[in-house]
Amino acid sequence: MVVTTMLPLVLAGCTSKDGAQSAADKSQYVSTTPKPSGDINSVNWGVAGSEPTSLDWIYDWDYGPSNLIEANLCEGLMRQNPDGSTTPGLATKVSSPNDTTYVYTIRDGVTFTDGSPLTADDVAFSLNRNLKASPPSYWGLWYQNVASIAATGRHEVTARLKSPDALFASVMTTPAGYVGEKKYIEQKGSSYGTAAGGVMCTGPYALESWDKGQSITLKANAHYWDKALEPRAKTFTFSFIPDPSALNSALLTGEVDGAWSMNVSSLKPLVNAKAGNLYLNKGTEVVGMQFNDLTTGPLSNPKIREALRALVDYQGITRGLLGGYAAPTKTAAPEPTWGYSKAIWAAGYKASGGASQDLTKARQLVKEAGAPTQPIVIAVSTDDQSVVSVATSIQASAKSVGLDIQVKSFPASEYTNLFYDPTARAGLNAFMSTVTVDTPDPLEIYYQAIPGSPYNYTGIKNSEWTNYLQEAIASTDDAKRATATVKAEEVVDKNVYSISLYSLDARVFLGKRITGVPVSSLSQWYYPWAATVGAR
Repeated sequence: MVVTTMLPLVLAGCTSKDGAQSAADKSQYVSTTPKPSGDINSVNWGVAGSEPTSLDWIYDWDYGPSNLIEANLCEGLMRQNPDGSTTPGLATKVSSPNDTTYVYTIRDGVTFTDGSPLTADDVAFSLNRNLKASPPSYWGLWYQNVASIAATGRHEVTARLKSPDALFASVMTTPAGYVGEKKYIEQKGSSYGTAAGGVMCTGPYALESWDKGQSITLKANAHYWDKALEPRAKTFTFSFIPDPSALNSALLTGEVDGAWSMNVSSLKPLVNAKAGNLYLNKGTEVVGMQFNDLTTGPLSNPKIREALRALVDYQGITRGLLGGYAAPTKTAAPEPTWGYSKAIWAAGYKASGGASQDLTKARQLVKEAGAPTQPIVIAVSTDDQSVVSVATSIQASAKSVGLDIQVKSFPASEYTNLFYDPTARAGLNAFMSTVTVDTPDPLEIYYQAIPGSPYNYTGIKNSEWTNYLQEAIASTDDAKRATATVKAEEVVDKNVYSISLYSLDARVFLGKRITGVPVSSLSQWYYPWAATVGAR
């Protein structure tokens, strides 16, 4: 085992009466926190990340502070629940007369937070933004098979597809299916979603104020349509505290009432804290090495990629560096993402490589391939010191088998550009990336790398990979879709197109004043979780 930076190991502990975690004890995962005893006047929530640049959902991709907040302002046609199930949202039902048509019946009696009624025109306009917006919507990938979306009745919207697409219906539970007020968005133009332009949706909360650089405050929507999710807190403030130590201090002193997804390297002070409780569950977030352009450079040789996967000290990283709050994973789709056909996913996962260190194999592969004359340059964000430590561990292990790795650090603002600007990735062979599905379907994470997608950073042009993905997305039969996706997964595994390292636990800390939140990675981004938070 070669680990250059070691944090103290966290020993397995016990669980308090309300199910809170006292240590990284995997037998004590919980899916929810105790129900509130009543309402509460205000909540101050610590955000473990930088301030959002926008709250316009079409420009907020994947997980992060933006969607953490937006999940309580805006909502989609369907709702993704903490248990992974899907129930009606702004649509009371959806019918599919054929495999390329979805007809949504829009809920009557819903109003935007300014009191204006929700109409079918608002819905059609909002969904069409993913097709027509300039700059393009970050969620536009899920609309590539859409031929048209139109209001086809007073309370009806019809989406017609060019070809069958099993993912289109499921992403209506994410920002890809969010709905805003047409009139308001058109009036605000490019300022929509900013501190100046505001937000106008139908969720349980409305945007009250935005103190740039400090916080965003929401106020309860007194006319919210879903009585089961009426907000318990009158105001909900999100305070931006990107520094892990500062966030810990704020939680331990009661300056903030709670936080999601604290940096795992800083969780130890929160274990058994008198200020509140730490709750854990299996998570969907996966940290891995994303490769950049495999046509040139040291990683163009598949044996070097395979050696890189074999040299990683997965157990040392997860148990040591990450204190047991993560688990080695072979794929980008760990068990919590298996929303159907679990036996098929399990078999595919078992057959995958990785997640186990084998230095002898790594040395042999390097010998067969010949050590590259150029270093392998891996980018990391200085915003996440735990990932920096992981990269440093991999660098040390690589040296022991004859590979030269250079770790290149970027500030968070520049690191984000790596995901959207190919020129920013020049000179890099790989970058550390945290990924997650948006719905409980592994196909969704793999399809993001389909050839032609802006998220195909590696530049995969494997016809076998493409054909399996296309077969999967065209199938509405769960077993057939899972089988085809597993075959695509096998192509990734065989060619080592990326390296999944570990899956992070879902983690939330609640101070003494509050309770009620579900403990789910996806719920923090795609469910109106703030409405569930009330008094202990």
